[in-house]
Formats: sequence, structure tokens, C-alpha cells
Amino acid sequence: MELNGARLVKTELSFDDKRCRALLLELPNACVLFLSEGELALGTLAIGMPITGPQVGERIPSSACVLGQRYSTLARALAERLALMSGKVALVSLRAEGPEAEVAARAMALLKEVMEGGEREP
Repeated sequence: MELNGARLVKTELSFDDKRCRALLLELPNACVLFLSEGELALGTLAIGMPITGPQVGERIPSSACVLGQRYSTLARALAERLALMSGKVALVSLRAEGPEAEVAARAMALLKEVMEGGEREP
């Protein structure tokens, strides 16, 4: 779905018994991504910035955790990845349960799926 230059993409994946959802709001200058197990809800919130480095075309990621502490390192890594992929400021909300390695695998799969287009809202 597009509205005044904003694009909305959602996707849903199942991993074993867990249903995971992603919702991406892409604005002209920023991306906001919600990653959630079960119903969409606000989780640990991180911001990523695509800072340009001294080399031509080089981008150096920068991030910070804004809210929450569960999986804060993972949320920051996802925000950095989204910022680098989009070239825009990225806000990422991550709400999940379980071992961090499993959560990371599910979150990365959701990020990949939503960035490839997922299911666009009509």
C-alpha cells in the first residue's frame, strides 16, 4: 500500500509452533519495522543510522537502543542492517521470546522477507 510517498509492507512466517509477523513502514527518509511473535506489539526499540564513511560509497552503521533491554544487541543489529539496506534512518521494534540465537534466526528471516516485498497492502 502506498500513501503520500509512504509504503506499507507486511509479512508473516511460521517457525515450528511460532507465528511471526513483520510490518514495515517505509517513508521517503526513514523505515519503521515491527517484528513480533504472535500479535504485533511494541518491543525493544532500536534506531540505526546509515552514516557515510570516508571512502566513496562506504557506509558505517551506527545504532542505539531507545527503549527496552530484551535482545537489545539483536535489535540494534537489525536496525543497523535495515539502515544499511535502505540507506535511511531505521527504527526497529523486536518483540520475541526464547533463546537469542533462535530469535535472531527468525528475525533475520522476517527482515529478509519484508525487504523482498512481503505482502503489500492493497
